Amino acid sequence: MRTDDEHVADRLRWLDDEPAGPPRIDLPGAMREARRRRRNRRVAAAGAVALGVLAVAALPAALHGDGRAAPAPAASPSPSMPLPEPRPTGPWQGVCRAELLPVPGDPRAAVTGGDPDGRWLVGRRAPQGQGRMDFGLLIWEGDRVREVELPGSMQELKDVNRAGLAVGSSLAAGNEWQAWAVRNGEVIGLPGLTSGGATAVNDAGRIVGYRNLLPGKPWIRRPVVWDSYRSQSVDLPLPGPQWEGTAVGIDEDGTILAAMSDGHPDKPTRAVVWRPGAARPEVLPLPRVPGGKADRFLPLSLAGGWVTGTAERDTKVVPRNGITRYPVRIDLRTGQADVLKGVLWSGTGNGRGWMAGWVSDDVPGMITDTRSVKLPVPDDWRGERQGGVTSFSDDGRVLGGKLERNDQDVRPVRWTCR
Repeated sequence: MRTDDEHVADRLRWLDDEPAGPPRIDLPGAMREARRRRRNRRVAAAGAVALGVLAVAALPAALHGDGRAAPAPAASPSPSMPLPEPRPTGPWQGVCRAELLPVPGDPRAAVTGGDPDGRWLVGRRAPQGQGRMDFGLLIWEGDRVREVELPGSMQELKDVNRAGLAVGSSLAAGNEWQAWAVRNGEVIGLPGLTSGGATAVNDAGRIVGYRNLLPGKPWIRRPVVWDSYRSQSVDLPLPGPQWEGTAVGIDEDGTILAAMSDGHPDKPTRAVVWRPGAARPEVLPLPRVPGGKADRFLPLSLAGGWVTGTAERDTKVVPRNGITRYPVRIDLRTGQADVLKGVLWSGTGNGRGWMAGWVSDDVPGMITDTRSVKLPVPDDWRGERQGGVTSFSDDGRVLGGKLERNDQDVRPVRWTCR
């Protein structure tokens, strides 16, 4: 393997958006992706991770919680740095401003998640040194930034709630994944797992994620829930005996969302939800898209009763517009599924059922009820408008993500919209 291929492959592992939880490391695939990106900057659809969920049983008591208040917000080590200007009020117009987030030292970093208000963002630095996969982690409260270190390698924070409680994972000793919470700057190992990770947290402090079922095969998973960062993990009941997958979101009412399949490689990815008080999980129907019913649906997020994700339909004849992947939102209150107007490769949703992420040609953007909006770059950013969005506030006014000019020059960015 050439040294430059190794270098680019390492970069791609942290630049590209990842499915919930750590993916299987595929170095040859990363190299092929590196060569493709050097030839053409158009981003391919995010690869589906083998996902799953299972069994018909009563919901565990952990879904209902104990009513504890959310943890206290984390203190900020940089009180001299001001918070951002108050966000605009009034009707949402879709006019946005971009600003690079502060990063101590090496400015290369990317946002990996945020809270529903946009006050807190979490992210990770670029790996330091060729061939190393150790990531320093960052938590922003407005413009104040705190550095966090998790043990192991492949560190990532996936989500943070309104109180500043962040969750994520790292590859720990023995080549096993470890789930973590970060509260007030304290790193806390989540109990109950031999190997697994945390992917989302709500304002009640309940956390969801996955546990790995087979040693050495981290892509075979079962969804789990923690009632708090002090609680033992509890397996979620499954739709059937062969189902496997990862919990990817938890709403404020305790509803949990997972991306799953029934364990067979030919079976499609589906959205599965556990509603508070329900006797069993619910496999959501595959949505209809232009040309017929989708063949698979990859759920990305759950907020405000809206499941958002991307639906795909296999077709022997490529449509005239070349689109076979569609942004879809599902209203859990009515079961109605809608295809939004726009193109989105990967990203996240918010409490209004809007979506944001990578839109056409690797451009960061958002899709609302009625239109698609491409996001701007800062005035002093000279380069191509490439990047993505990983955090989207419920009111649609604060987004977090990354901008990149090449595989080495990547910056964390916050967009504020009016």
